[in-house]
Amino acid sequence: MQWSKEIKRVFAATDFSDGSDIPILLLGLKRDLRSETDPNGIIYPQEAYRIAQELRCDKYMECSAVTGELVHEVFEDICKTAAMSTTDKGGLSEGGCEVM
Repeated sequence: MQWSKEIKRVFAATDFSDGSDIPILLLGLKRDLRSETDPNGIIYPQEAYRIAQELRCDKYMECSAVTGELVHEVFEDICKTAAMSTTDKGGLSEGGCEVM
């Protein structure tokens, strides 16, 4: 839940003059490390979906760059979501990218 405050802080200051909302996607990385024997515990997809809902994210996805599992699908979903969030004038904002 540490990210919920950061997401709200970053995007609360963003001014979208057309009144639209920016889509927020939660991406779970290192899917290949999910293991029942992990001493740090395991986050199951169901719990990640629940966290995404609590954070009011539009979508939850996960992938593994090491094995390549779901990387293509995740990239495709991100691109589709970005393409659907544009207006007739172009993007939702003046430009730029936020990396957290």
